[in-house]
Amino acid sequence: MPFTLAAAPPESSSADNVPPIFNAEKADETASLTPTADEADPDLEQDQILSANSKLTRFRIGQADDEWQGLLVEHIPELSKSADALTLTPGVLKRIRNAISSILATEGYFSVVVKFEKERDNAKLILVNIDAGQRTTVRSFNIQFSGALADAVNAGLAKEVARRDSLIKKWLLPQGTAFRDAEWGRAKIKLLDNLRDESYAGAKIEDSSATIDAEKYTAVLDVAVASGPPFILGEMAVTGLQRYPSWLLDRYSPPKAGEPYSRERLLEFQRVLQNSPYFSTVAVSVDPDSSTPEAVPLDVSVIERRARDVALGLGYSTNTGFRSELTYRDRHLFDRAWDLRSALRIEQRRQLAYADIYLPPTAGNQLDSFGVLNDHTALNGLDTTRTAMGIKRTTTKNKLEQRLGLNLTFETSQLDGELAEKNRALVASIGWTWRDVDNNFAPRKGQIALFDLAVSEKAVFSDQRFIRAYGKYQRWIPVGARDGIILRAELGQVFSEGSDGIPEDYLFRSGGSTTVRGYPYQSLGIQHETGVTGGRVMSVASAEYVHWIDASWGSAVFMDVGDAADTWRDFSGKQAYGVGARYMTPAGPIALDLAYAAKKKKFAIDFSIAIAF
Repeated sequence: MPFTLAAAPPESSSADNVPPIFNAEKADETASLTPTADEADPDLEQDQILSANSKLTRFRIGQADDEWQGLLVEHIPELSKSADALTLTPGVLKRIRNAISSILATEGYFSVVVKFEKERDNAKLILVNIDAGQRTTVRSFNIQFSGALADAVNAGLAKEVARRDSLIKKWLLPQGTAFRDAEWGRAKIKLLDNLRDESYAGAKIEDSSATIDAEKYTAVLDVAVASGPPFILGEMAVTGLQRYPSWLLDRYSPPKAGEPYSRERLLEFQRVLQNSPYFSTVAVSVDPDSSTPEAVPLDVSVIERRARDVALGLGYSTNTGFRSELTYRDRHLFDRAWDLRSALRIEQRRQLAYADIYLPPTAGNQLDSFGVLNDHTALNGLDTTRTAMGIKRTTTKNKLEQRLGLNLTFETSQLDGELAEKNRALVASIGWTWRDVDNNFAPRKGQIALFDLAVSEKAVFSDQRFIRAYGKYQRWIPVGARDGIILRAELGQVFSEGSDGIPEDYLFRSGGSTTVRGYPYQSLGIQHETGVTGGRVMSVASAEYVHWIDASWGSAVFMDVGDAADTWRDFSGKQAYGVGARYMTPAGPIALDLAYAAKKKKFAIDFSIAIAF
């Protein structure tokens, strides 16, 4: 005999508040669905029950399917191994039988047979044997729409007809799937979510029912959905702004008044604001019960970040040695929402000071910045001091970032025991980065491609005419559940009459933890008697296999090959291979590598760590 379950009341507003198939108040109703639930005459003999009335008894599951045995133990205290002993009565048996039937009904079993028997070797232990029968499957489903969506479909609007068909196609419980209470609720929630994604933010489930035929083990599902009117965005209403002007949000391309409601559009705006320097928490929403869906206010709630930050840090890397750093940031410089980022970094082989100012983005999602720096390095016999100033415009669209820049560099470089050279260059540059990874800090799958082009003209405040091209590609390939392969390739060339007059920053050197491991940092280049200078060509390739032992620790094997030289005729790829340890942090993995440099026939350790205070 078919019966209907989980009929949502007409006032139900969503799948979230549709009641489950069974609940505590319906325990007696559930028991009546179980063919062997004879309340007056349980499976145990009456005289056995009466004789056990004064004895304390425990229950254990005997025959049962492993698939849901754990579920029963979790939700029925009497079946737990740690349960206290209790007096055996018909009421106890009835309560356990009803609970088992109720729980298994949520899993799609409506013909449950529960039998009790005494353990032969232990009179105080009752075995609970369960035959759940055949699981119920969906025979058919019917989704009825009302409201503006139905009106548009009836009017033959192709877009809305396709929308309705897509919603039905995405239904999570099609014909033939197993019927479970959790999946039934999840399917309705997903249906509402899909409908609310575009236009119909106030959509509700008016009614829903599952008609069960326990004899045929089938379910017929009916869902009635009211789409409500299409929502059109109105004006933006912002709360939480104290320090920054309201026009700042307009710089992040907010949805405009008059746009059709789109959940994805709101989430994208929320994500952009959240990633900005100014806000620590952002929530963007509309009221689904608004009385003005034709101009629903766009509610934006923000919590501002602190305007100023000062931080101290210590670190170490095999590239430049021990490091101490002082950083200062002011996100509201001159009360104009200019973002100042500055630092003073002192390392054993490098000293750096810089100050960059980032302006609020333009309406076209362009981020303009300008800055100055002074950088001194003493590496491999070459002492270099560089002072630079520049401006840059960064435009990001989906996965592609474009950079336009203009930099003026003054540099003094000196090899040990030789005269100092002074070079200058005014360089115009353009670059692109395409990023498609599953995690920006610790990618396991995806790829990143980068290409930069820089041009300097001798007649325009430069000591040499040159064109610099540089590209890098990195790919992450997952292997199994945890492991992965990392492939990396770099290629660069400076087109010029020679390297004289070109600042070292625009030439190429290689070696170190991020290029060719096993060779000292920036030791691969043009070799002189007393040091190494940059060359006009460079190429690096790397392959690495990482095995993660657990969520925090991993090991790696790798091989690197690369070199930098003045010309390709002078180029000679230097090989290195080795093993390493990995430790995962929120900011990405820390690597400790032991590399063997084949050319030098020596082992070297490459390592980098930073600690912020």
